[in-house]
Amino acid sequence: MKEEKINEKGLSLIYKHKGKRITYESYLKRAPEMARKYCEFVARNAGATYIRWDSKKNKFVA
Repeated sequence: MKEEKINEKGLSLIYKHKGKRITYESYLKRAPEMARKYCEFVARNAGATYIRWDSKKNKFVA
């Protein structure tokens, strides 16, 4: 997937879900790079329910 398509898909999924929207907006305020990674993760893992940050791998996991 191209970067733009990933962002569009991720944002679409995020803004359809209240909890994901709140999480994403929180990341935007305090850590924009994490917000970008969160958006990409959601785009690639649309069915993921419990998303967490793995500090050892430095990425989101479900």
